[in-house]
Amino acid sequence: MSEDLERKSTPWLTAGFDWEGVAAALAALLIGMLLGAFWSVLFWIGFAIMVAALLSGRWSKRAVPDLANGIIAPCDGLVVSVSREDPPSELRMTEKPTMRIRISSSPAATNRLYAPIAGSLESLIVETGDRSVPLAMRPEDEGLTVSYLTFESQGHQVGVRLASGGLGPRQEIEVEAGDILRLGRIFGKRRLGGWCDIYVPANTGQLIWPGQTLVGGETVLGRLKSSSDPDLFEDMMAEEEPEGAEEEVLDEVQDDGDDYYPEPDETDTPEDPAVMFARLREAAKNKPAGD
Repeated sequence: MSEDLERKSTPWLTAGFDWEGVAAALAALLIGMLLGAFWSVLFWIGFAIMVAALLSGRWSKRAVPDLANGIIAPCDGLVVSVSREDPPSELRMTEKPTMRIRISSSPAATNRLYAPIAGSLESLIVETGDRSVPLAMRPEDEGLTVSYLTFESQGHQVGVRLASGGLGPRQEIEVEAGDILRLGRIFGKRRLGGWCDIYVPANTGQLIWPGQTLVGGETVLGRLKSSSDPDLFEDMMAEEEPEGAEEEVLDEVQDDGDDYYPEPDETDTPEDPAVMFARLREAAKNKPAGD
């Protein structure tokens, strides 16, 4: 009985609210109740702000997969499109073209952001949005708060572009360029949803598709190529050794007279020593005495 109760209560221990969100929600509710005494509409406005504050502070603990060279979703959301695109110049990525995975997150999505790969943060650019733009209806709208982050691991780069409305403290990046991050480490918050474009190398195996729901910090998007991959190792060997190289080496060995080794049937097998001594005795008997 106690085990069943613990199993049922465990999910509640993996979710919660930031204290900033709870404080803002209580303040909005209190102000709404005070102003609602004069006009009831103001209470509902305060109530709506309270709900938004709670949603902006919602988080959930995630189990990061133990995957070498893995790429995981940096946030919760829905995959809108997967296409080959050149990364924006703000990401300063050297690999082109890349595979762009566009993710849409609802206002009810959790606010934490997770490192998509294990490596270093090479570049960070944050553009403050316009307070007159409360929601990010489209990812390319003007006035949005946008953050550009480029992660690097073993010579491979993964870029992340985060876009959200400009009203309020919608994005909070808690890392700096040069920091070393493990896979799935929390590097910031994005409140009340928005857009996320993640740019991965074009040769990354695609494990997701449009319409799929992603769980930030858990869903695997692909895997970076490494020198230990068999197919990559075979390609490297093919480049280093051109075709026909093995035949040329064998021909050189066979043409070299000094290193020529005859076949077994081409050699003379020595006679039996007993037969040789019998022949010598017979020759000595037949030899004249004067010789």
